Amino acid sequence: MSTNQDKGSRDNAPRKLTPYEQYLQQKRKRRTGRIIFWVIVIEAVCLVFGAVVLFMPREDPEIEELISRKVHFEYETEANRVVTYGLAVPRPNIDMQLLSINDWSRPGIKVDGIRKIVVHYLANPGTSAQENRDYFESLKHLQDTFMSANYVVGTEGEIIQCVPDGEVAWASNRANYYSISIENCHRDESGRFTDSTYWSDVHLVAYLTEKYDLDRDDIIRHYDVTGKDCPKWYVDHPDEWERFKDDVMTYREECRAEQRKKIDELLHADVADETEQDVLREYLNSLQVQTEAEPETSNRDLWESLKERAERSGDH
Repeated sequence: MSTNQDKGSRDNAPRKLTPYEQYLQQKRKRRTGRIIFWVIVIEAVCLVFGAVVLFMPREDPEIEELISRKVHFEYETEANRVVTYGLAVPRPNIDMQLLSINDWSRPGIKVDGIRKIVVHYLANPGTSAQENRDYFESLKHLQDTFMSANYVVGTEGEIIQCVPDGEVAWASNRANYYSISIENCHRDESGRFTDSTYWSDVHLVAYLTEKYDLDRDDIIRHYDVTGKDCPKWYVDHPDEWERFKDDVMTYREECRAEQRKKIDELLHADVADETEQDVLREYLNSLQVQTEAEPETSNRDLWESLKERAERSGDH
């Protein structure tokens, strides 16, 4: 009899919420408060606006123009963004091995925006990037912990992407919803990266920070989110962490200088047998961007933007 009672108690016990369910619960509470606030604000604005309109002379042409005026938004293609803003840092060699969508390692949830790059260490000495990626995949069967990362960098410098940039990975606690996480392999308990890991990490972080228009202060450790000793080497050696960020920004500047040189060479080369679209496509391909300059986007405006960038580069 007591066994059945215990079983009934377990059946009636509240189910443990997943991290995402906890996040949604907190988000609903905040959203309810925001909705109430904005309803009050909107009602107040409407009353004020209604009073203003009511007492304004309707025959005033300026008022009529304001009422009828519409806001227009301009959108730009990815190729336009590449040329106008530049993606000077080439995409590193990334082995894309995306995890299956599951609650435990790749929940398939879109992030709220990419505002930080979070650097981690795996706290599992001697393991490879492939082994850790495969462990993340196995969690859909093990179902004993929530864990993953967008990228894993191995001790030989190999980079494996496990979760797309725009999706949540279970790595950085509350920062999961606005960041990209990078786990790094290491050979011993100190957590120190090999030279190969270090420079692959520098190149990957440089690429991601430029791609998402982030700066030096947007490169953080897991420690900066929760106080956890991760990545251990850079928590124990904060001066080394500052050097890492310096190397990321230095590499970005070196790539930008090389970009200026490349643009100048392209625009001043003998391109008698090439169209402007061909030269623009060559430029985009040289940066290893994940888009092609198709005829409908390789227009005159992009070509003029590219020439303007070359002219500005001549001033440096």
